[in-house]
Amino acid sequence: MLNVLIAEDNIQISVHLSNMINTKNVRCIGILNEGTKVYEKIEELNPDVVILDLKMPGRNGLEILKDIEANKRIKTKIFIYSGEMKYMTLAREYKCVDRFFSKLTTAEEIARELEGMVEQISNKKTGDKIIDILFKLGFTYSLKGTRFINDCILYSIVEDEDNIKNIYTEIAKKKGENMHTIKSDINTAINNMWKYTDRTKTRRILRLGEYDKPSCKDVISMVKYYVAN
Repeated sequence: MLNVLIAEDNIQISVHLSNMINTKNVRCIGILNEGTKVYEKIEELNPDVVILDLKMPGRNGLEILKDIEANKRIKTKIFIYSGEMKYMTLAREYKCVDRFFSKLTTAEEIARELEGMVEQISNKKTGDKIIDILFKLGFTYSLKGTRFINDCILYSIVEDEDNIKNIYTEIAKKKGENMHTIKSDINTAINNMWKYTDRTKTRRILRLGEYDKPSCKDVISMVKYYVAN
């Protein structure tokens, strides 16, 4: 769930934004129509994103950005939502600002950007889980094939694709590599893992028989299972 705070002095616009961004993945946790309490609310609520108008009564957005930038504990990403081009230019110097939207940007477009952010965060968390399991199996991440098999597993999860040939084909397209090269590099990484791993433990994790050796399909299907569960 992505928590979003809206700081916008136009009540009608802020309510419309709130209604549009609220989904099963994104939640508006507050609306502020003037600037004096925005920084205080960011500290209190720790939102993932603040949609910030730069020209508000009380305190303007640039003053708020300055306070956010000075507090290294705040990890909130700022979406600038403003019609003030001069202010927007000045806002570009702040690292906490993630994206810029003019007042001509529709609420639907901002909602899509937030949903895309949810997907990116979800993929990163999934990617971290995949890496953790591959390390437990004994894969060496310095090998190109390990990184390829990581990509294959993530693609299989995101796209719900289990056909190994289709997975190889798509990863080859994304990486600009020959499919046979990817397959060869992955096999090298698996063979290297199998050479140095605790085979009893690896067979248990991959659910292999006593005389079975791991294949790319075995690794993808079982890592996918562990990530899902």
